[in-house]
Amino acid sequence: MSAILMAVATYFGWGAGDAFGAIVTRKIGAYRTVLGVMVITLILFLPLIPSHIAELTAFTPLLLTITIVLGSVFLLGNLAINEALRRTHASLALTVFSSYSALIVILSVIFYHERLTIPQIISIATIFWGVYFCTYAPQGARTLTRSHRIGILWALLGMVSIAVFFTFIKPVVARVGWFWPIYLTSLWLPVVLWIVWKKKELNLPKNWKSAAFPLVACTMLLRGGDFFFNAAIDKGLSAVVAPIAGAYPTLSVILAYLVFREVPTKRQVLGIILALAGIVALALTQ
Repeated sequence: MSAILMAVATYFGWGAGDAFGAIVTRKIGAYRTVLGVMVITLILFLPLIPSHIAELTAFTPLLLTITIVLGSVFLLGNLAINEALRRTHASLALTVFSSYSALIVILSVIFYHERLTIPQIISIATIFWGVYFCTYAPQGARTLTRSHRIGILWALLGMVSIAVFFTFIKPVVARVGWFWPIYLTSLWLPVVLWIVWKKKELNLPKNWKSAAFPLVACTMLLRGGDFFFNAAIDKGLSAVVAPIAGAYPTLSVILAYLVFREVPTKRQVLGIILALAGIVALALTQ
C-alpha cells in the first residue's frame, strides 16, 4: 500500500473513529464505552501477536514498568475525552482534546531537548489561542452550563493525559515497536471493569443494541488508523503520512457537528477554527 493510501486510511480511521466514539458515549456512557473499546481491541489485535512476539525480548523490567504505568495514563485520557463528549458539545470537546499534539511538541522540547522551528512556534501559539477561546468565557459573557464547563475540564485532562502518554512512550516504542505499548494497555481491563461495577453500570442499558454498531465501528476505525500509521512509520514513510494523518481532527469535528448539530458560542467557534488551523499547520511542519 502506498504512503498516500496509508495516510488517508489513518486520517479517516482516527477522524471517523472519534465521531463514532461520541455517538457511543452519548448512548451508553463514558465508562462502558472505554470498557467496550478495550475488549474489542483485545480481540481485534489478537491475530497480530504471533508476528510481534519476538519484540517481547526487548523489554527490560524498567521498560515494562514504564509501559504499564503509561498505559494507565492512556486509559485516563480515554476516560476523560469520553466524559467530555458526554457533557459538552462534541465538536468543542474533540477540538480541545485533539490539541494534545501541541503539548507533545512542548514536552519533547523540555524532556528530549528537541528544537522548535519558527513555523512550529506559530502553529503551537495558534492552537493554544484556539483552546483559550474554546475554554475561557469573560466575566459577564453568556456561558455554558455547569455540566458543559465540567466537560471542557475533562477534555483538557484528556489532552494532557494523551500528550504525556505519547511523549514518554517514545523511547519504549523505539526499543520494542508500536504494537505492545498499545496492546498492553489491556492489562488495565480489570481496573475498568471494577470502575464500571462500582458505578453499577455492568448491566447492559436498554439501548445497547443501537450502540453496538457504532462501538465496533469506533474501535475498528481507531485501531485501524493506529495500524496504518505505525505500519507507515515502520517503513520510513512518516514524512508523507504524518501531515495528512495529523489533520484528522478536522474530520472528527466536522462529523461531530453534522451528527449532533450542537452550536457552540461564537467565541468557541472562533477557538475551534483557530485550534484546528494550528493543528493542521503543526502537522505540516513535522
